[in-house]
Amino acid sequence: MAPAISGGEPKGQRLGVNLLFGALLFVVVGSLAGEWMSIQHKLGNLWFWFGTQGYEYVDLGRFWQILLFLGLTFWLWLMWRALKPALAKRDHSHSLLLMFLLASVAIPLFYAAGLMYGQRSNLVTVEYWRWWVVHLWVEGFFEVFATVVIAFLLTRLKLLSLPTATRAVMFSTAVFLSGGIIGTFHHLYFAGTPNIVLGLGSVFSALEVVPLVLIGFEAWENIRLARAREQHVWVTAYKWPIYFFVAVAFWNFVGAGLFGFLINPPIALYYMQGLNTTPLHGHTALFGVYGMLGLGLMLFCLRALRPGQAWKNGPLAFAFWTINGGLAAMVVFSLLPIGLMQTWASVEYGTWYARSAEFLHSGHMNELRWMRMIGDTIFAVGALVLGWFVLGLLTGHSYDKRGYVVEGEWEVRSRETVIGGRH
Repeated sequence: MAPAISGGEPKGQRLGVNLLFGALLFVVVGSLAGEWMSIQHKLGNLWFWFGTQGYEYVDLGRFWQILLFLGLTFWLWLMWRALKPALAKRDHSHSLLLMFLLASVAIPLFYAAGLMYGQRSNLVTVEYWRWWVVHLWVEGFFEVFATVVIAFLLTRLKLLSLPTATRAVMFSTAVFLSGGIIGTFHHLYFAGTPNIVLGLGSVFSALEVVPLVLIGFEAWENIRLARAREQHVWVTAYKWPIYFFVAVAFWNFVGAGLFGFLINPPIALYYMQGLNTTPLHGHTALFGVYGMLGLGLMLFCLRALRPGQAWKNGPLAFAFWTINGGLAAMVVFSLLPIGLMQTWASVEYGTWYARSAEFLHSGHMNELRWMRMIGDTIFAVGALVLGWFVLGLLTGHSYDKRGYVVEGEWEVRSRETVIGGRH
């Protein structure tokens, strides 16, 4: 990201990134091992520190949680080093860069909320701070960060005007923070809160998805217009990162918007809470937004490493459509019908029956649960092909030897054309 932002990398940035990657592997492997040992009762009284805390979404042990917070703080320092030269210029992109920095600051800052309770804290205190992490950190500031990153990169690729990107980011910050903070009320509908909580929680929860969706669809419209007018736009080499960014907007609309709003209104949540409608929203919103964003950023960075060499489109096209198609198949063939059937059972008989083994193991429910294998398999094949492609960037089998990327063209041109022409 640093070259795209500042035109170069600070001295020693590579070492810092490698250290951060190593620390991430240590935390991931260590926390997973600790959670397994804790579940197997092998850690004794150390379960809270090195095992699992037992709380959903913040289940890693406190020791690993502290290390993760330190890693996020180190990541913020690396981001500051990269952004500092660009911020010093105070050019027309200064406002967007400033929002980028503020969104980066919020990521380690609000994750620290998960450190505000202890092993013997009251459950009410724990749940209060846990939702700071789950809702404000993930659904608030990470959404702001995702919007700023995508808007910034799309302006660099000339698919989004800087004024539009800046307005969208300012708008998104207001909506995400109001929607994230006030929208947290949808977790408190039936916790003895006043009636106003029902209205505020449902309305502001529905607004969270708007800015990122608008940015994605405007970028897609600009891609279509540029193709129709045969404009020379610098997007040839970044076609698939852009497609993944557009997929972020699509799944943000479907997963966070449509399926999130499906369960967030008070009357719906009363019957749907804890059913398969919740992972329906979770799968499509979490991987659909942050997973696609991560893949897009990964491809963007990999593309920038060797900007002149053309990539083979086939494996990336296959991976893109199978990953998205697999995720859609999980929804259509399994999660959505199971969730709707459970909702019917919850309304008709009660939540106890909708979650009971008797209902979940009935004939049609078992069939629908196994139907998820279709989407899972398609998704997994796409992920493997993407991994094979990334490995090929190291070995060389993912490069198109017949073509060469020329800045300013939509299509990859042959080497003979590049050599013989004015390029």
